[in-house]
Formats: sequence, structure tokens, C-alpha cells
Amino acid sequence: MAEPGNVAAYDGGRRAPSLLYGACALLLFAAFAFQLRHHAVSTSPVVDEGAHILAGHRHWQCGDFGINPEHPPLLKLVAAAPLNFRAWDEPGWVCGSRLTPKPEMFAAGTSFLVRNGVDRVTTQTRLAAAVLSMLLAALVFLAAREMFGRWEGLTALALLAFEPSLIAHGSLVTTDMALAATAFAAAYALYRYRKHPTPARLALFGAALGLMLAAKHSAVLFLPALFAALVADVALFRPGGGGAARRLAGQVAAFAAASLLGLAVLWAFYGFRYYSIPGATAGTISVADYIRENGRPEMIQSLPAKLVEAASRARVLPESYVLGLADVIAWGSRNSYILGKSYPTGQWWYFPLALAVKSSVALLALLPTGLLLPFFDRVRRRETLFLLAPPLMFFAAAMASPMTTGIRHVLPVYGFFVVAAAAGAVWLCRRFRPLRLALAALLVYHAAAAVRVAPNYLAFSNDLWGGVDNTRRIFNDSNVDFGQSVKQAAEYLAREGVTDCWFAAYNHRELVRATQPCRVLPSALRILVSPTVIEPVPPVIEGTVLVSVNELPPRGAGEYVPLTRSEPVALIGGNTLVYRGRFEVPLAAAMSHAYRSGQFLRAGGVAEAVAEGRAAVGLGGGDPRTHLALGLALARAGQKEEARGEFGAAAEMAARDPVFRNAEVRARQELERLR
Repeated sequence: MAEPGNVAAYDGGRRAPSLLYGACALLLFAAFAFQLRHHAVSTSPVVDEGAHILAGHRHWQCGDFGINPEHPPLLKLVAAAPLNFRAWDEPGWVCGSRLTPKPEMFAAGTSFLVRNGVDRVTTQTRLAAAVLSMLLAALVFLAAREMFGRWEGLTALALLAFEPSLIAHGSLVTTDMALAATAFAAAYALYRYRKHPTPARLALFGAALGLMLAAKHSAVLFLPALFAALVADVALFRPGGGGAARRLAGQVAAFAAASLLGLAVLWAFYGFRYYSIPGATAGTISVADYIRENGRPEMIQSLPAKLVEAASRARVLPESYVLGLADVIAWGSRNSYILGKSYPTGQWWYFPLALAVKSSVALLALLPTGLLLPFFDRVRRRETLFLLAPPLMFFAAAMASPMTTGIRHVLPVYGFFVVAAAAGAVWLCRRFRPLRLALAALLVYHAAAAVRVAPNYLAFSNDLWGGVDNTRRIFNDSNVDFGQSVKQAAEYLAREGVTDCWFAAYNHRELVRATQPCRVLPSALRILVSPTVIEPVPPVIEGTVLVSVNELPPRGAGEYVPLTRSEPVALIGGNTLVYRGRFEVPLAAAMSHAYRSGQFLRAGGVAEAVAEGRAAVGLGGGDPRTHLALGLALARAGQKEEARGEFGAAAEMAARDPVFRNAEVRARQELERLR
């Protein structure tokens, strides 16, 4: 019987003409690259990109890993590499002089884009980041071809090239696609090592592990999955000579050696330096203090926090990487917004639903054939072990996570699933020839669906769920709005000739102000990082009003509910509703005063902060956030008894609605401090 992975054995002696085959592959690579570029130039920076871009720039500048430690450096270094070839208007503090607080990091990242030209900076960094997406495409093609055959490779490439979620996140300066590429590379490298064990292939596997760890902290979830695949392969396939225990011990030792090499590669990304700040001789901040300042203090006592603290003391990982793990722990959990309802923590069924909604019809139709392939094709069971064990274990861990906020968090499974779907589909076509035309038609529909949705790939839902315009009824998170539609909103306003307008955008205020003509309404998204004091909003506004669906319930509170009592005149990008008329928005006005209170407080204007807090409560006394803002100002002013009353009111109100969970946590923390 032919050996698994032997291409000729599975092509039945029928090879596509080499030139035609090569031309088709090049055309698919080009189509993927074109769509990545189209999305990169057609959409606005999403909420995380400014911070990542500036962090990568500072990594190159002076080895500053005290900025944005919550993400490892691989993607940021790749994306920011083009910025090294010219001078830029830099942030106002010396590079590498201190640990940058998270709010300041986001403010500085947004300001860096605005001062240097949003499109000029974003486009070149996005195109650089897309190199990792092209790497994933190449690896998927090569792996499918080596594991299963030529037609499987081409089919896998066709699926990947037009998969909307891969196009969307593949052209952003965020870490999700970097992990997708490097995790697939690690699994493929492990397969190739086990297929023909050599020191060179083991070293390549170790290097891939290091790149994976340097891509995103959730990469650690792939380590046990890859180890499990190796153990299963030793036990079930290619037994070789010697006893089972001896063979297993040898391969466990090989995995350990590769892991040590991977750890060395990770350290290399930090310049083999423990401290986050260049030139530092002492730790920047403890794990406990980092959690206390950036998340939920109760998480300090959790087992993961204690393990990370132990790693910090042992210095087995760079300080910045440890702080990133602490950042993941600090959040504890986040609200999930699904089908019009807010849940206080992650839901196990979120990612299965997201996969069903955010994946293309073609992938959903073909994936079952790949998942069932081990039961029908005994010869290829070894290939499917390496192809399915890592993503399924990662996906299971994601389902158990308390944070379920976007398909991007399980993006690494897509490369594996694409190859599995292609392998299963071609296996069926070889046995049932009439299915070849059906597969061809499905792939044509797949490509047409991606073209039809452009450039709204981030808000994509497949046709079974109603398409882009219906995603907002299923999710209220990065699945629908990640801040990408501000540019499209500006283009809509220009076409309509609108210059007098209001905009509640799910993006940073400074970026919104710089890229479109509207007055900016309060947004729950990191509004407090704005370097300038926001303008107060009147209780009644008139004219054209744009609002992100993420600013409406269930994710948002009631600030903009009055708008929804009328019909929108347009929907931009599947996530930005446009209204026209006269609207009473007293709660939006109240929140503008609450945010102004916080901004004055940070600037040292305590009296102004108290006045703004009282104005907020006067306009929106039924909202816990206004009482929290006033309580913070009163506490700073030394009026502790009245501050306790405001914090108590905020905590009691917030406990009634999970949308105010963060306000409740903060209010109870402040009450504890005043005791």
C-alpha cells in the first residue's frame, strides 16, 4: 500500500498539467493578496491597532517592551518594520524610559496615527502584517499537498483565499492571524518531523514553537495539543523498532528539546533581556500589582496568577511576557453579547455559534467531510491526527473560556479546518465523480460571496444567517464592529453632502474627530483615554446622527435608545446606523458630563470634576455610571461620606444589569478603599 502523504499515490496517476496547475495556484494567491490589500486601504484602524503599531515602533526604536506588554512582539515587529525608514512625530516621553500605563498607551497610539497621517501609517503597517497571512496561505497549500495530494492543496487554497474572516483579520495589525499562521506552522513542522525524524526537522519544529509563543499568549494552549498529537502518533503510527516505552521516552525528550529551542526563540524576540525597560536593573512591577491596576484585584488569589507569579520569580520568561500573561488573568472574564442578550461571562456555545455564523457556506458544507475522513480513509488517519487534534483541543479550551468576544479568538483553527475540508471534499469527489461539478460550483459561489461582501469582511455573516446586514442581530462585539467603519461613514457623509452631524462611534475619539466631520458623541469604548476634554452634549440633538450598533443594548446602555424609536435611513458597513431628526438624549448628555468629570480629575481639576459629576447625576441619575463618576470626584475632594453614598448607589444600580458589571466592580472597590 502507498505511504501516507505520497502525492502520486492519491492522484491516481492523473496530474493536472503543471503550467495550468501552477497558474491556478498563483491566481488564488494573488486573489488573497488583493483582498487583503483592499481591506487594508478601505477600512479604518480598529480599536487595538494604534496601540500595536506604536508598540512595534518602540520595540524597534529602543527595545521598549514596557509598552503594550499584554501582547508578545512578533506581529508588532513585523507590522512596524516599514516605519524604520523615515522620521515620525513621536510620543512625548523618552522611548524606553518607563512602563506605559494601558490607558496612556491607547491614547498615544491613536495620537501617533493622527499626527502622522492615519492612512499613511495604517496602510503600510497593515500590508507588512499581511505577510503573515500570506505565510498561512502558503503553509496551508503546501501541507494539504504533501499530506493528501495536489488537488487537495489547490482546493484548500481556494477555500482560504476567499474566507471572509481570514481576509478581515489577515489585513489588521492585530495578533490573531499571527497565531493562526504560526500555530499551523508548528503543527505542520511536527508532522514533517514525525514523518522523517531528523535533527534539522526537529530544529525547525522548535523554531516554529518559538514563533508561535511570540505571536500571542493563547499560544500556550497549543503546546499540550501538539504534545498529545505526538504521543498519539508514537502509540498508533510508525512504531519502529524497540519497546513502546523507549520510543515514547525518546520522542518526549525530542519534544522537550524543541520546546527549549522555542523558548530560546521567544527570548530572542525580547533581545535575551529579562527586564521590560532597556537599561533597567530591577523589576518594573509585580504580577500582583499589575493585576490590581489593570483588572480585577480578586484574580490575584487565583491559581493562574500564582503560577505566573512563580514564573516571574524564576525568571524563566521575559518580564514583559509574564506581564502579558498577568493581563490575561487580570480580566477574569468579560461580558458576552449574543442574540440580543448580555451574559456576565463567557458562554460555552458562543464559539460554535460564531463558527456557524462567521464561516463561509463552502467551509461549513465541506468541513464535516474532513472531520469524518479518519473513519473512511484508514490510510490517512495519521495525517488527520496532526490536522485535527491541535485545533479541536484549542477550540475546546476556547469554549471553556470566560472570555468569548469574537471569532478572532479562535481564528487559529481555520487553517486546519480548511485543509481538512479540502481533503474530505476531494476524497468524496474521487469516489463519486458527479460531485466534482458540485464542488466546482460551490467554490465559485464561495469566491463570489467574498467579492460581494467586500470590504465588509469583519461584519460578515454567511447567507444562511442573513448576511452582513444581519450580523448585528446576532453579535454585539468585534464580530460586527471593531471600529473599522469610520472611514466608510466619512465617505457616506461626503456623498450625501452632510457636514452637520453627530457620531457615536465604536472607536477612539481622537481618530473619529480627525477622519470625519461630525461632532463626537460619548462612547463606552475607552473614552477616558482622550487627551482633550470632550465637549458637553446637549439633552436634545438634531440632524444626522450616526451610531455604532455596539453602542446600543445589549452591549451599550440606554444613551441612544431614543434614536431607535425611528427607522434608520442607512446602514453603513453592517454596523453603523444612520438616523435623521430631532432626538432627546438626556442620558448621552449625562454621560458626556460623567466623562468630562473623569478627565478633569486626571488633570487635577477637582472642583470642575465635582461640578461635572453633579451635572451628570442631575441629567442621568438612574444610571450607575453617573453616580460612580461623582463618587470618584467627591472622594478626591475629601468628601468621603458623600462619596460612599454615591459609590453605594452606583453598586446597587449596576448589580441589576450585567451591562454595568465593570461599574459595579469599580464602585465596590472604591467602597472598600474608603472603609
